[in-house]
Amino acid sequence: MPSNAREPAINLPPLTLALIVVNVGIFGALRLFESRIVWLANDAFGFTPVRFSGDAALGLSGIVSPLSYMFLHGDWVHLAMNMVMLAAFGSGVERRFGAASMLSLYLLSGAIAAGAHYVVYAGSIEPMIGASGGISGLVGCVLVAMRQGGAGNGPGWLLGAAAMWAIPTVLFGILGVPGTDGSSIAWVAHLGGFFGGIVLAAILLAGSQRQS
Repeated sequence: MPSNAREPAINLPPLTLALIVVNVGIFGALRLFESRIVWLANDAFGFTPVRFSGDAALGLSGIVSPLSYMFLHGDWVHLAMNMVMLAAFGSGVERRFGAASMLSLYLLSGAIAAGAHYVVYAGSIEPMIGASGGISGLVGCVLVAMRQGGAGNGPGWLLGAAAMWAIPTVLFGILGVPGTDGSSIAWVAHLGGFFGGIVLAAILLAGSQRQS
């Protein structure tokens, strides 16, 4: 029987949609100001490793920067790419595990990504911005959930899928992203978030299995 109910134009789970709206809103709001203000916001709330090495003032903004950096983006292309990935993988994780677990995994993966970046680039004065660390964790979570659901054949499938994500990430980080002016990505943070998401997803699934 045909239904008169209309499907929503944007069929995303509420938390995933909210995160996208917040990211786009922050980006758009900052662009209402001159470029100096945008630079100051990125410098204050981006994740700058040297602030945690004791060689620069930490301050309140530095304390929150392992999470706040995830809500800042360099340009519209950076923002659009991350929001498409967030919509794709955030939706899957939120529908599978619920909003609270998705948000926890997303933020924790982002914090792990910042920690990995710090370990390798402890003396860096360049602020890292972008949601990619948290999104990488969502990708890792989706792979673990697929494997738990019967995808692939043995643990080699998960290792192969992880390699397919990790190898291009490292190459783009070292050589630059094709089609740009040589811009690179924070590949260490991406890998940290990705493998952090895998571990967190395994813990999440183990907990859900014990409760069932």
